[in-house]
Amino acid sequence: MLLIWLVLAASLAIEIRRLRLPKPQRMLWISVTACLLLSLLMSCASDPLSNLPQQRSPLTTSTSLSVEHAMGISQVPQQAQRVITVDTAALDAALALGIKPIGSVIYNQFPTYLGDQTQGITSVGEGTQPNLETILSLKPDLILGSKISSGKIYQHLDRIAPTVLTQGSGRDGEWQDNFRLFAQALNKEAEGQQVLAGYQRRVKALRQQVEDIDQTLVSIVATGQGRIGLYTSNSFSGSVMKDIGFGRPSKQKNANGYVVQIAREDLASMNGDLLFLIHNPQISGSFDYQSFVTDPLWSKLKAVRNKSIYEVNSEVWTAGRNVLAANQILDDIAQIFSIDIAQ
Repeated sequence: MLLIWLVLAASLAIEIRRLRLPKPQRMLWISVTACLLLSLLMSCASDPLSNLPQQRSPLTTSTSLSVEHAMGISQVPQQAQRVITVDTAALDAALALGIKPIGSVIYNQFPTYLGDQTQGITSVGEGTQPNLETILSLKPDLILGSKISSGKIYQHLDRIAPTVLTQGSGRDGEWQDNFRLFAQALNKEAEGQQVLAGYQRRVKALRQQVEDIDQTLVSIVATGQGRIGLYTSNSFSGSVMKDIGFGRPSKQKNANGYVVQIAREDLASMNGDLLFLIHNPQISGSFDYQSFVTDPLWSKLKAVRNKSIYEVNSEVWTAGRNVLAANQILDDIAQIFSIDIAQ
């Protein structure tokens, strides 16, 4: 296509010269031609899949499902065989439903809490910038992700295979809705209901075995790059705390967003009967357990004085954002209270 336009542009330039137009008109025509050619070149350069048609062939209604999602309504295969996830929360959900994607994005590596379930899955690039050519080469028949991470490249992904994106990423506590959408796209709605029912049974077991759970204040703290963040009731891990029935300090309970930044000296907002410290060794200045409890100021916190502070995995508590990670959080709580909440 580009070659054809180049030939046409050259022919037009010759024709303009042959017509012997007055110089002002000739310059105008040359300028228009140059602008058109430049626009064409820019459009070709900005298309990472220039060899693909702008739209793929639609699926037949007899072999597909209609799924409404953040980007519209998509027809997806009734039984997808080659799934790619462009968000690790979607990877978590697919594995929970018994579907092993052929490819997935990573954040430096696959989430370690998923263990050997990720063996054999091809990396399709970093979560912030999936490699479209790698995705294309794997010949997927369904792509799952979130609008937050992949909305800007949706049109490219959807040219490769039917693509279903959730509105949010799960960071705002809406992970169960996202899980249901992924289950629908995979035609695993009944299995999805069973998975969520299993999660709720484990939540109930915790609630019944922890005394005065609603009177126990839980604080979720993360540090890094000179900042202190509190994960609120509206966050992923905060939603699990809410399901269990824990209380939260006022600033963590009433905030609008999933995380609120505080000053180092704001001990009241950070205080709680239990303090979960999210440590991420990949972030500079992220405090681990030892550095936190020996800090002259933070050592005054109630949870530190009572030895009720617990270092937890950031991959699970912040980046997990779906049901397997939620169940891992339940495991962490159960271990603290020495409670058995087997599946």
